[in-house]
Amino acid sequence: MRDIALVNRGFSDLNPLILGEEQCRPHHRYGPAVRQYTLIHFVVSGNGVLEKGGIKYSVCAGQAFIILPGEITTYYTGDDPWKYQWIGFDGDLSRQFANLSPVINFSHNWASEMLEAAESDGMLEYKVASSLFGMYAEFFASQKHSNHYIRRVKNYIQTMYMHPLRVESIAAMVNLDRRYLSRVFKERVGCSIQEYIIEVRMEQAKQYLENGTTVAQAARLCGYDDVCNFSKMFKRRFGVTPFDWGKKIR
Repeated sequence: MRDIALVNRGFSDLNPLILGEEQCRPHHRYGPAVRQYTLIHFVVSGNGVLEKGGIKYSVCAGQAFIILPGEITTYYTGDDPWKYQWIGFDGDLSRQFANLSPVINFSHNWASEMLEAAESDGMLEYKVASSLFGMYAEFFASQKHSNHYIRRVKNYIQTMYMHPLRVESIAAMVNLDRRYLSRVFKERVGCSIQEYIIEVRMEQAKQYLENGTTVAQAARLCGYDDVCNFSKMFKRRFGVTPFDWGKKIR
């Protein structure tokens, strides 16, 4: 394990506190533990698991995992032990990391850049802080494009509503953590992904019925194998059964 001694300069926005790296042994485990600062591990090789809030997150090379102040976390590796590099920091902007997924992909290993800076003489904390801002820009550039992900998910549902749809599969398609995508989708759209799927299907079913399609056909065309479940969802949405809706239109 390699730890780098940093001086707490008290920078207001992003203030580096700890820096290091480790090639873990198989089945290495750390925690439960709590920090008073934001800590990010960049996984260089291997894979492992992060546990926090009762949820397990798989983490592999090319991904970073984020630990927030006050969180109780445990992380461990298996037969393919990970090598990771970490940076711990506080400051006003560090609070923004609570808006990111606990596991995030990275295209540039900022911790490695910070460790290289530690090999030069002088101004170490300033160089690390500079890399911290670069890391912040990369991570939150993708965050600002969350509306892009929402549009992709909505378009996918509108196109594929007739097929089985699972939130986990949709999240994997856009390469986002399921819980993070679910939270952002509800914040931006006003309903859950599952509720949006049902809404799209019901609107399509209404059009099918208005065009003379039978209830059983409308159910199949909207992704329902169970006609009874389809009828229940339709009545919940429109206040009448699909059969009665079809009769009313005709």
